[in-house]
This record gives sequence, C-alpha cells and structure tokens, in this order.
Amino acid sequence: MKCKTIAMSVLTASVACWLAVQTSMPAHARPNSSPQNTKAQSSNTPSDPLKSLTNSFPRSVRARQNGHLLEFCPDNTCDGFVSSQSVPVAELKYFAYLYIYFFSDFVYLPGWRTQPEAKKVADQILSRPEFGKCKSQSDLEKARCVLLDRSQGGRIKLIFVRYDEGQRNVVPEDIRAELSQKPLSTR
Repeated sequence: MKCKTIAMSVLTASVACWLAVQTSMPAHARPNSSPQNTKAQSSNTPSDPLKSLTNSFPRSVRARQNGHLLEFCPDNTCDGFVSSQSVPVAELKYFAYLYIYFFSDFVYLPGWRTQPEAKKVADQILSRPEFGKCKSQSDLEKARCVLLDRSQGGRIKLIFVRYDEGQRNVVPEDIRAELSQKPLSTR
C-alpha cells in the first residue's frame, strides 16, 4: 500500500511540473499547439504547403526575415516572395506555392506538377475560405485571382534572385506582367 501512495505522489508531482512548464511556454512553442489543430486548418490544408515542394526539391526553399522572405531556388536562380510584416507567414507560403505550381518557369517543375500530391496541395490552398471571392471555372484562373488579390498594395512582392560568385542579386518583378504571360501546363 505504501508503494502505491508513493507512486501516486510521484505521478501527481510529475503532472504538476508538466502543467507548469506547458502554461509558461508561449502558445506557438507548445507541442500540441500546431496550426493543424486550429480552425484555420479546417479545410485540410497542410500546415506548410512548401514541404511538398521540398520533398521533391530538397534544400530548394529558403526562408529569411522571420519567414517574410521566401526563395525557391532549384539552382542558382530563385523565385522570391517578400511580404510585409502584417502578412501572416502561412499566407506568404500559400502565395509562393500557387505561384510556383501554376506560373513558375523553372524547367524542373513540369514533372513535379504531374505528381498527385502537388496537385492536391494546390487544390487545398485554392479551396481555403479566405480565397472564396476568387471564383473561376479553372484552377489556373482562380490562382491568378488569388495572387493578384494578395499582392495588391505591395503586400506581397515577387522578386527574381540570382546567386553569382557568392553575390546575391535581386531584381524586382512585376507580378501582373508575370501572371499575364501564357500559363504553363500543369498536366
């Protein structure tokens, strides 16, 4: 009986310590507070859509400036995406994924676009409630609408980045011009 009492005391103390640690941690650092458990993820969108991209292109996605600068660099050139601090990092990731899936012209992408997982992630992003005002008959046109809407007022900007001899060279891109060009095949 004495062993049972000691075991209960140890268990109670362990739970109390665990709770103290959990409540002292910021919400984003808690093990069970991942974005997948929030209402915003109700549409089954992956918490990080760029993981699908990095599964096919390891070490190709770089995040800087606390996630407000993303670069997709399958070689020494990159599609870059820059947002203001007021734009949630998740929104920038959705933007980057849609641009890369539907509009990027890297020669490495056509094979990736045919993968079911790549298409599934694009479909999940396009079905998010915050993109509902973009209604279109095709996914391509809906993606174009979402990208134009989210880039209004310079909230998200497109850049081209080239790494030459250890130097980072950045060229601002006109998102409207890039999206108005003939779309790439996703089939």
